[in-house]
Amino acid sequence: MPETSDRHELPEVRELFRTIHKLLDKALPFEGIIVRSVGTKYATQTAFFSGDGASKTGGRWNRRGIKAVYGSLDILTATHEAYQNMLHYRLPLSSIRPRVTAGARVSLAITLDLTSLVIRRRLGFTLQDLIEEDWRGLQAAGVESWTQAIGRGCFIHGVEAIIVPSARHRSGKNIVLFPGNLQPSSILEILSPKELP
Repeated sequence: MPETSDRHELPEVRELFRTIHKLLDKALPFEGIIVRSVGTKYATQTAFFSGDGASKTGGRWNRRGIKAVYGSLDILTATHEAYQNMLHYRLPLSSIRPRVTAGARVSLAITLDLTSLVIRRRLGFTLQDLIEEDWRGLQAAGVESWTQAIGRGCFIHGVEAIIVPSARHRSGKNIVLFPGNLQPSSILEILSPKELP
């Protein structure tokens, strides 16, 4: 697969990054329970929050090479998100593989909520822009999607996590954590961790 290209040279991306920097005063703490569903490879205490899987494959909110941990704010959204590849590629039920779903207690200091209309307007994107962009197609063509650029800008500016709309469950919300930006006071605790391998 081609590598995802940098958009640093584009004036509109530089402007996007400047806007994200200005929005840091809108960043808020986040505290709550999140739900994460992972393949068995990442269903260990050490790998659960590593962000390695998303770093290798890329995702809607992170380009390849940026570690990101995707979770949901409710179980229904997590279930929809967990099987998005099966749904996207219309895979048969025979292709289903085991997954592990777990809850985690999260406490963060610097979270930017992209489901906020005020923040989206400042960034210059509509809700539809964020959930309907064909990030997979763009990434396959070697182009960084706008959602990936937003995620990269947030990562560069030290945001610990972003709250984002779910493209799979329209009333749901996801959280994307950047493990490299976690503050010393941040908490990521798997519920009942001893039940994981």
